[in-house]
Amino acid sequence: MKSLTIHNNLCYLPKIIDDYDRVYFSPKISSKAQKDFLTARFLHLKTLFPKIEMSDYDSPVPSDFLAWNSSEEKKLAKDRILPHQNRLLNDLQFNVPEGFSSFRKKAEKFLPDFYEETITPTDPAIINRLSYFFEQHQLASSYFETRNGLVGSNYSTQLSPFLSCGALDVRYLYNYVKKYEQEFGENKSTYWIIFELLWREFFYWHYQKHGNLYFSENGLRAEKNFSSFPKYTFKDLHQLESPRFFRAALNELEQTGILSNRVRQIFASIWVNDLNLAWRSGALLFEENLIDYDVYSNYGNWMYLAGVGVDPRGKRYFNLEKQMAMYDPNRSYEKKWSKD
Repeated sequence: MKSLTIHNNLCYLPKIIDDYDRVYFSPKISSKAQKDFLTARFLHLKTLFPKIEMSDYDSPVPSDFLAWNSSEEKKLAKDRILPHQNRLLNDLQFNVPEGFSSFRKKAEKFLPDFYEETITPTDPAIINRLSYFFEQHQLASSYFETRNGLVGSNYSTQLSPFLSCGALDVRYLYNYVKKYEQEFGENKSTYWIIFELLWREFFYWHYQKHGNLYFSENGLRAEKNFSSFPKYTFKDLHQLESPRFFRAALNELEQTGILSNRVRQIFASIWVNDLNLAWRSGALLFEENLIDYDVYSNYGNWMYLAGVGVDPRGKRYFNLEKQMAMYDPNRSYEKKWSKD
Protein backbone atom coordinates (compact mmCIF):
# COMPACT_ATOMS: atom_id res chain seq x y z
CA MET A 1 0.00 0.00 0.00
CA LYS A 2 1.56 3.27 -1.14
CA SER A 3 1.41 6.25 1.22
CA LEU A 4 2.34 9.92 1.14
CA THR A 5 3.22 12.19 4.06
CA ILE A 6 2.95 15.93 3.52
CA HIS A 7 4.96 18.36 5.61
CA ASN A 8 4.72 21.25 3.18
CA ASN A 9 4.22 22.15 -0.52
CA LEU A 10 0.47 21.57 -0.31
CA CYS A 11 -0.26 23.00 -3.74
CA TYR A 12 1.21 19.91 -5.41
CA LEU A 13 -1.20 17.50 -3.74
CA PRO A 14 -3.88 17.56 -6.48
CA LYS A 15 -1.24 16.52 -9.03
CA ILE A 16 -0.11 13.41 -7.18
CA ILE A 17 -2.78 12.31 -4.71
CA ASP A 18 -4.24 9.67 -7.03
CA ASP A 19 -0.90 7.84 -6.91
CA TYR A 20 -1.33 7.04 -3.22
CA ASP A 21 -3.61 4.84 -1.16
CA ARG A 22 -3.08 6.80 2.04
CA VAL A 23 -2.20 10.47 2.50
CA TYR A 24 -1.17 12.09 5.79
CA PHE A 25 -0.79 15.80 6.48
CA SER A 26 1.84 16.10 9.22
CA PRO A 27 3.01 19.71 9.54
CA LYS A 28 5.39 20.78 12.27
CA ILE A 29 3.22 22.50 14.89
CA SER A 30 4.48 24.08 18.10
CA SER A 31 2.02 26.88 18.91
CA LYS A 32 -1.72 27.46 19.00
CA ALA A 33 -1.48 29.99 16.17
CA GLN A 34 0.33 27.47 13.98
CA LYS A 35 -2.18 24.76 14.86
CA ASP A 36 -5.15 26.99 14.03
CA PHE A 37 -3.69 28.15 10.71
CA LEU A 38 -2.54 24.74 9.49
CA THR A 39 -5.68 22.97 10.67
CA ALA A 40 -7.70 25.40 8.55
CA ARG A 41 -5.57 24.44 5.54
CA PHE A 42 -6.12 20.75 6.33
CA LEU A 43 -9.88 21.11 6.67
CA HIS A 44 -10.04 22.73 3.24
CA LEU A 45 -7.98 19.91 1.73
CA LYS A 46 -10.24 17.39 3.45
CA THR A 47 -13.26 18.76 1.57
CA LEU A 48 -11.42 18.15 -1.71
CA PHE A 49 -9.72 14.88 -0.81
CA PRO A 50 -11.61 12.93 1.87
CA LYS A 51 -8.89 10.29 2.19
CA ILE A 52 -6.34 12.74 3.61
CA GLU A 53 -5.72 12.45 7.36
CA MET A 54 -3.81 14.58 9.86
CA SER A 55 -0.93 13.05 11.81
CA ASP A 56 1.92 14.12 14.10
CA TYR A 57 5.07 15.50 12.50
CA ASP A 58 7.43 13.44 14.63
CA SER A 59 5.83 10.09 13.87
CA PRO A 60 5.37 9.88 10.11
CA VAL A 61 4.59 6.54 8.54
CA PRO A 62 7.05 5.14 6.00
CA SER A 63 6.13 6.89 2.77
CA ASP A 64 7.05 9.36 0.12
CA PHE A 65 7.32 12.90 1.41
CA LEU A 66 6.24 16.31 0.23
CA ALA A 67 8.63 18.35 2.31
CA TRP A 68 10.86 21.40 2.51
CA ASN A 69 13.94 19.41 1.56
CA SER A 70 15.72 20.56 4.71
CA SER A 71 18.54 18.69 6.42
CA GLU A 72 16.18 17.48 9.17
CA GLU A 73 13.79 16.06 6.62
CA LYS A 74 16.56 14.54 4.53
CA LYS A 75 17.74 12.68 7.61
CA LEU A 76 14.22 11.50 8.31
CA ALA A 77 13.12 10.68 4.79
CA LYS A 78 16.47 9.93 3.12
CA ASP A 79 15.79 9.68 -0.61
CA ARG A 80 12.01 9.68 -0.36
CA ILE A 81 11.46 13.47 -0.57
CA LEU A 82 9.61 14.16 -3.80
CA PRO A 83 11.16 16.61 -6.27
CA HIS A 84 8.24 19.04 -6.02
CA GLN A 85 9.44 22.28 -4.42
CA ASN A 86 7.42 25.50 -4.32
CA ARG A 87 10.09 27.57 -6.08
CA LEU A 88 10.42 29.99 -8.97
CA LEU A 89 13.41 28.05 -10.31
CA ASN A 90 13.51 24.27 -10.65
CA ASP A 91 17.29 24.34 -10.63
CA LEU A 92 20.07 26.87 -11.02
CA GLN A 93 22.01 27.47 -14.20
CA PHE A 94 24.70 29.19 -12.14
CA ASN A 95 26.62 28.69 -8.90
CA VAL A 96 24.95 30.15 -5.84
CA PRO A 97 26.72 33.41 -4.93
CA GLU A 98 27.10 34.45 -1.31
CA GLY A 99 25.28 37.74 -1.75
CA PHE A 100 21.64 38.36 -2.62
CA SER A 101 22.34 41.14 -5.12
CA SER A 102 24.51 38.88 -7.23
CA PHE A 103 21.94 36.10 -6.97
CA ARG A 104 19.07 38.40 -7.98
CA LYS A 105 20.88 39.71 -11.06
CA LYS A 106 21.65 36.18 -12.21
CA ALA A 107 18.24 34.72 -11.33
CA GLU A 108 16.24 37.46 -13.04
CA LYS A 109 17.69 36.40 -16.40
CA PHE A 110 15.93 33.04 -16.02
CA LEU A 111 12.53 34.34 -14.98
CA PRO A 112 9.91 34.14 -17.75
CA ASP A 113 7.38 36.79 -18.66
CA PHE A 114 4.81 34.26 -17.49
CA TYR A 115 5.02 30.67 -16.32
CA GLU A 116 3.16 28.39 -18.70
CA GLU A 117 2.03 26.02 -15.96
CA THR A 118 0.97 27.09 -12.49
CA ILE A 119 -1.30 25.62 -9.83
CA THR A 120 -4.46 27.64 -9.23
CA PRO A 121 -5.30 27.96 -5.51
CA THR A 122 -8.59 26.59 -4.24
CA ASP A 123 -8.28 27.73 -0.62
CA PRO A 124 -10.83 30.56 -0.07
CA ALA A 125 -8.46 32.40 2.27
CA ILE A 126 -5.88 32.69 -0.50
CA ILE A 127 -8.37 33.64 -3.20
CA ASN A 128 -9.94 36.32 -1.01
CA ARG A 129 -6.59 37.83 -0.02
CA LEU A 130 -5.36 37.98 -3.61
CA SER A 131 -8.55 39.71 -4.67
CA TYR A 132 -8.45 42.14 -1.73
CA PHE A 133 -4.82 43.19 -2.12
CA PHE A 134 -4.62 43.33 -5.89
CA GLU A 135 -7.95 43.96 -7.62
CA GLN A 136 -10.19 45.47 -4.95
CA HIS A 137 -7.73 47.96 -3.46
CA GLN A 138 -4.78 47.91 -5.89
CA LEU A 139 -2.40 47.88 -2.93
CA ALA A 140 0.33 46.29 -5.03
CA SER A 141 0.86 49.68 -6.70
CA SER A 142 1.98 51.25 -3.40
CA TYR A 143 3.68 48.23 -1.81
CA PHE A 144 7.15 49.79 -1.86
CA GLU A 145 5.93 52.72 0.24
CA THR A 146 3.89 50.64 2.69
CA ARG A 147 6.02 47.49 3.09
CA ASN A 148 7.63 48.71 6.33
CA GLY A 149 4.29 49.11 8.07
CA LEU A 150 3.81 47.72 11.58
CA VAL A 151 0.04 47.76 12.14
CA GLY A 152 -2.88 46.67 10.01
CA SER A 153 -3.35 44.40 7.03
CA ASN A 154 -2.78 46.66 4.03
CA TYR A 155 0.96 47.27 4.23
CA SER A 156 1.91 43.90 2.65
CA THR A 157 0.39 41.05 0.69
CA GLN A 158 -0.03 38.92 3.86
CA LEU A 159 0.53 35.87 1.65
CA SER A 160 3.69 34.56 3.28
CA PRO A 161 1.84 32.01 5.50
CA PHE A 162 0.37 30.41 2.37
CA LEU A 163 3.72 30.41 0.60
CA SER A 164 5.50 28.91 3.59
CA CYS A 165 3.17 25.90 3.85
CA GLY A 166 3.02 25.64 0.09
CA ALA A 167 -0.72 26.19 -0.22
CA LEU A 168 0.01 28.99 -2.69
CA ASP A 169 2.10 28.17 -5.74
CA VAL A 170 4.79 30.87 -5.93
CA ARG A 171 4.68 30.73 -9.73
CA TYR A 172 0.96 31.40 -9.64
CA LEU A 173 1.66 34.47 -7.49
CA TYR A 174 4.41 35.57 -9.87
CA ASN A 175 1.99 35.38 -12.80
CA TYR A 176 -0.64 37.16 -10.74
CA VAL A 177 1.71 40.11 -10.23
CA LYS A 178 2.59 40.15 -13.94
CA LYS A 179 -1.08 40.17 -14.94
CA TYR A 180 -1.73 42.94 -12.43
CA GLU A 181 1.04 44.99 -14.04
CA GLN A 182 -0.62 44.56 -17.44
CA GLU A 183 -3.94 45.83 -16.11
CA PHE A 184 -2.94 48.47 -13.59
CA GLY A 185 0.60 49.38 -14.57
CA GLU A 186 4.11 48.35 -13.62
CA ASN A 187 6.14 50.34 -11.10
CA LYS A 188 8.75 49.94 -8.38
CA SER A 189 6.15 48.58 -5.97
CA THR A 190 4.98 45.76 -8.23
CA TYR A 191 8.59 44.90 -8.99
CA TRP A 192 9.36 44.84 -5.26
CA ILE A 193 6.90 42.02 -4.69
CA ILE A 194 8.92 39.94 -7.16
CA PHE A 195 12.08 41.20 -5.44
CA GLU A 196 10.83 39.77 -2.14
CA LEU A 197 10.03 36.44 -3.79
CA LEU A 198 13.63 36.34 -5.02
CA TRP A 199 14.89 36.83 -1.44
CA ARG A 200 12.87 33.74 -0.54
CA GLU A 201 14.37 31.95 -3.52
CA PHE A 202 17.90 33.01 -2.60
CA PHE A 203 17.76 31.58 0.91
CA TYR A 204 16.43 28.25 -0.40
CA TRP A 205 19.30 27.78 -2.84
CA HIS A 206 21.86 29.20 -0.43
CA TYR A 207 20.70 26.67 2.16
CA GLN A 208 21.05 23.84 -0.34
CA LYS A 209 24.68 24.95 -0.74
CA HIS A 210 25.55 25.30 2.95
CA GLY A 211 23.14 22.87 4.61
CA ASN A 212 23.32 22.58 8.37
CA LEU A 213 25.72 25.53 8.69
CA TYR A 214 22.44 27.43 8.94
CA PHE A 215 22.11 25.93 12.43
CA SER A 216 25.67 26.57 13.60
CA GLU A 217 26.22 29.32 16.18
CA ASN A 218 28.94 30.71 13.92
CA GLY A 219 26.78 30.40 10.82
CA LEU A 220 28.93 30.72 7.73
CA ARG A 221 31.82 32.18 9.75
CA ALA A 222 34.63 30.41 11.58
CA GLU A 223 34.28 26.86 12.90
CA LYS A 224 31.06 24.89 13.12
CA ASN A 225 29.40 25.07 16.52
CA PHE A 226 26.32 22.95 17.11
CA SER A 227 26.44 23.26 20.88
CA SER A 228 23.20 23.55 22.82
CA PHE A 229 21.61 26.95 23.36
CA PRO A 230 18.89 28.32 25.66
CA LYS A 231 15.23 27.96 24.81
CA TYR A 232 13.02 30.75 26.14
CA THR A 233 9.32 30.78 26.90
CA PHE A 234 7.26 33.92 26.52
CA LYS A 235 7.12 34.12 30.31
CA ASP A 236 10.92 34.01 30.46
CA LEU A 237 11.24 36.79 27.91
CA HIS A 238 8.65 39.04 29.52
CA GLN A 239 10.68 38.93 32.74
CA LEU A 240 13.72 40.41 31.03
CA GLU A 241 14.40 44.13 31.30
CA SER A 242 13.57 45.09 27.73
CA PRO A 243 12.05 47.92 25.66
CA ARG A 244 8.27 48.22 25.55
CA PHE A 245 8.42 47.57 21.81
CA PHE A 246 10.05 44.19 22.41
CA ARG A 247 7.35 43.14 24.87
CA ALA A 248 4.65 44.30 22.46
CA ALA A 249 6.19 42.15 19.71
CA LEU A 250 6.22 39.16 22.06
CA ASN A 251 2.50 39.65 22.64
CA GLU A 252 1.69 39.89 18.94
CA LEU A 253 3.80 36.84 18.15
CA GLU A 254 2.22 34.74 20.87
CA GLN A 255 -1.34 35.77 20.08
CA THR A 256 -1.28 35.78 16.28
CA GLY A 257 1.83 34.00 15.01
CA ILE A 258 2.48 37.02 12.82
CA LEU A 259 5.05 39.83 12.85
CA SER A 260 5.64 42.32 10.06
CA ASN A 261 9.02 42.28 8.36
CA ARG A 262 10.04 45.57 9.99
CA VAL A 263 8.99 44.36 13.45
CA ARG A 264 11.04 41.18 12.95
CA GLN A 265 14.15 43.16 12.10
CA ILE A 266 13.82 45.51 15.07
CA PHE A 267 12.94 42.62 17.39
CA ALA A 268 15.96 40.60 16.25
CA SER A 269 18.24 43.60 16.66
CA ILE A 270 17.08 44.08 20.24
CA TRP A 271 17.48 40.35 20.85
CA VAL A 272 21.05 40.17 19.59
CA ASN A 273 22.44 43.63 20.34
CA ASP A 274 20.60 44.91 23.41
CA LEU A 275 19.70 41.73 25.27
CA ASN A 276 22.79 39.80 24.12
CA LEU A 277 20.81 36.63 23.56
CA ALA A 278 21.95 33.85 21.22
CA TRP A 279 20.61 34.34 17.71
CA ARG A 280 19.71 30.65 17.42
CA SER A 281 17.43 31.05 20.45
CA GLY A 282 15.59 33.83 18.62
CA ALA A 283 15.41 31.78 15.44
CA LEU A 284 13.91 28.91 17.43
CA LEU A 285 11.32 31.24 18.99
CA PHE A 286 10.24 32.27 15.50
CA GLU A 287 10.30 28.66 14.28
CA GLU A 288 7.95 27.57 17.03
CA ASN A 289 5.50 30.47 16.73
CA LEU A 290 5.36 32.09 13.28
CA ILE A 291 2.60 30.83 11.03
CA ASP A 292 4.75 31.74 8.01
CA TYR A 293 7.86 29.99 9.32
CA ASP A 294 10.18 29.00 6.50
CA VAL A 295 13.33 27.17 7.56
CA TYR A 296 15.52 28.85 4.93
CA SER A 297 14.37 32.44 5.28
CA ASN A 298 14.07 32.26 9.05
CA TYR A 299 17.56 31.01 9.80
CA GLY A 300 19.08 32.88 6.87
CA ASN A 301 17.68 36.19 8.08
CA TRP A 302 18.66 35.59 11.70
CA MET A 303 22.23 34.77 10.62
CA TYR A 304 22.19 37.87 8.44
CA LEU A 305 21.28 40.14 11.34
CA ALA A 306 23.64 38.41 13.78
CA GLY A 307 26.57 39.00 11.44
CA VAL A 308 27.30 35.33 10.74
CA GLY A 309 25.41 35.05 7.46
CA VAL A 310 25.50 36.58 4.01
CA ASP A 311 25.86 40.24 5.04
CA PRO A 312 29.55 41.22 4.68
CA ARG A 313 29.00 44.26 6.94
CA GLY A 314 28.63 42.07 10.01
CA LYS A 315 26.07 42.42 12.78
CA ARG A 316 23.14 44.71 11.97
CA TYR A 317 21.85 47.21 14.51
CA PHE A 318 18.48 48.95 14.32
CA ASN A 319 18.19 52.01 16.54
CA LEU A 320 14.75 51.72 18.10
CA GLU A 321 14.05 55.44 18.46
CA LYS A 322 15.08 56.13 14.88
CA GLN A 323 12.98 53.22 13.61
CA MET A 324 9.91 54.47 15.49
CA ALA A 325 10.42 58.01 14.20
CA MET A 326 10.52 56.69 10.65
CA TYR A 327 7.83 54.02 10.70
CA ASP A 328 5.61 54.53 13.75
CA PRO A 329 5.96 58.06 15.18
CA ASN A 330 2.70 57.75 17.13
CA ARG A 331 3.81 54.44 18.66
CA SER A 332 0.62 52.81 17.39
CA TYR A 333 2.24 49.40 17.47
CA GLU A 334 3.17 49.57 21.14
CA LYS A 335 -0.25 50.95 22.04
CA LYS A 336 -1.96 48.07 20.24
CA TRP A 337 0.13 45.20 21.55
CA SER A 338 1.68 46.30 24.82
CA LYS A 339 0.01 45.30 28.09
CA ASP A 340 1.83 47.95 30.15
